[in-house]
Amino acid sequence: MGIFFRSAPIKAISSLRPAEQPLWYIPIRGAVSLARIFLRSALKMGRLIDIAWPELQITVVAELADDDNPELCEEFWQDLPFKVMQAHPVVSGESLYAWTPTISTAPVRLRRRIVDCAVGDLRYSQATGNKFSIQYGKGLEPLAQPVLGQVRPEYHHLLPIVGKAIWNNLFFAKERIFVEVRPHDPAEAFNGQGRFGNLKGVAAEFYAEAKRIQTVEPEDLRKIRTGQIGDTGTYGQFFTAWDFANGMLRDYIMYTAYPLLKLIDTLSHDDFVAAVEAFDPAYSEYLGYSGLNTLLDFSNKLRMAMKQTDDKEELKTLLRTFIMYGNRLCAWSYHYFPWYLGMFYGRAVNGQEFHGRFNPVQ
Repeated sequence: MGIFFRSAPIKAISSLRPAEQPLWYIPIRGAVSLARIFLRSALKMGRLIDIAWPELQITVVAELADDDNPELCEEFWQDLPFKVMQAHPVVSGESLYAWTPTISTAPVRLRRRIVDCAVGDLRYSQATGNKFSIQYGKGLEPLAQPVLGQVRPEYHHLLPIVGKAIWNNLFFAKERIFVEVRPHDPAEAFNGQGRFGNLKGVAAEFYAEAKRIQTVEPEDLRKIRTGQIGDTGTYGQFFTAWDFANGMLRDYIMYTAYPLLKLIDTLSHDDFVAAVEAFDPAYSEYLGYSGLNTLLDFSNKLRMAMKQTDDKEELKTLLRTFIMYGNRLCAWSYHYFPWYLGMFYGRAVNGQEFHGRFNPVQ
């Protein structure tokens, strides 16, 4: 059995040597992955999803861990289908990840450390940006993340091809490669209203903008990365302003706004508003100065709206939709950040011992 796909307009795919990985046919090489799967505790699997990379002309099928993390899988399922930018971690090893439209606070019953994940494992990280990940090789980080499912073994041989193409793209090429996730059987798709039905006021505004920029780069971020942000940046250079904005945005949305969302049920309204007022302005005002004008405007609207309601579900909706918008900014900022500067800081592995030279991984 094999998987057929046409050659794609990505150098990392088209340059594969035919003797090793013919572009018209990829043989199954999943024996090692299968052995690891059978050696560890087998997951009880559930609903099927397709994960596709149109620009690479590759699709795999995965099963959700419905029995192990039912609430998390249901939240994920209800937001299908979606199409977002495919990314790759720059620290934690050989996996793929993408910021999803889901802002999950579901209880988690099963986690697995990244270093213990087998090829094909799906994870969903609520605490680091609501990203879903696919393991295609060795994990480096001991962080434990919620289990989302498993790519079927017959597709495992395709994952390193996708992973290496995305790494080369994120690190250097900067093309737009999207991932599309959808129910394997369209007849099983969720047809209910979902958590984002009947939005009103600023929550509807946040949600609409988040959806708009899901596949379109925000103009504010484009101006930051091209230096069109006034005089931000000492002595005429703008890299430091770009670097600060990228880091502050990540910290603001993923590690400040999301934890505040989880505190809504435990804090009184007054205490919650006070917490938001204590944390938010330092981030939003600096990022506004850096060029993220829409984010600053939305932050001001968010804080005003939160003062006007003490209904916890309304507060959650406000912050969920704001975080959804913020996560889209994080995804675009991460994609275009000049990670290729890492060429000057390579260890003596993967041909990177000559600083300043980029060698695509093979």
